[in-house]
Amino acid sequence: MMNLKIVFEDENLLVVDKPAGLVVHPGAGEHDETLVDWFLSTYPNSKNLNWPDPERAGVVHRLDKDTSGLIILAKNPEALKKLQTLFQSHQIKKSYQALVFGKLEKAQDEIVGLIGRDPDRRRQQTAKTIHFDFQPGKHREAKTYYKALKGYRYQNYDLALVEATLETGRMHQIRVHFKSIGHPVIGDPLYNIKHSRILSKSLEISRQFLHAYKLSFKNPFDGKDINIEIPLSADLQTILAKLS
Repeated sequence: MMNLKIVFEDENLLVVDKPAGLVVHPGAGEHDETLVDWFLSTYPNSKNLNWPDPERAGVVHRLDKDTSGLIILAKNPEALKKLQTLFQSHQIKKSYQALVFGKLEKAQDEIVGLIGRDPDRRRQQTAKTIHFDFQPGKHREAKTYYKALKGYRYQNYDLALVEATLETGRMHQIRVHFKSIGHPVIGDPLYNIKHSRILSKSLEISRQFLHAYKLSFKNPFDGKDINIEIPLSADLQTILAKLS
């Protein structure tokens, strides 16, 4: 059983630093060890609790398999319900660091668009402008705020390290949104363009440069502020070292 780093814990919840390559919960075609497996092994009494979905025991929210960083787990069904309510009402603030292709025209901005399943590529999401004539239930509004942290120049290509903060939590949201404005996340195997693929190969990056590094919310049981920030994972720090 893997040994994951717990960065916060109390009697009702914990926050874990999830490594890239780890799936959050079992799903179609996924047979490797998951974060849920780790949770139930580490907290064996949790197996006997009345979870709404036992295969997603403790799971408050998701991170993509190859996205690293902070993820919240509930230690009991009551905590799960309270934390999911906080997420649904946008009371949990999540911020990511991402390395994106190209030079951003604005140092900070808001990306607004409708995100839904791409009808031609079942593994992917697609973004439409907010004015797109969409079918209710097929595309949902999504907002991503970003701030440029540092610019880089590598092999005649521009790149930007950005902080991205989500107001909504759609599947692949940051990856889809940055691709939609012409600045795909470096290393992303799904949402890319020709030049970002070339650059990703040159940098020898094996997954999307996306890391959930900051969480802020009030503990739903005692009202105390929880503010957590962690550094980039080692593999992503290595990529920035190459650029510097």
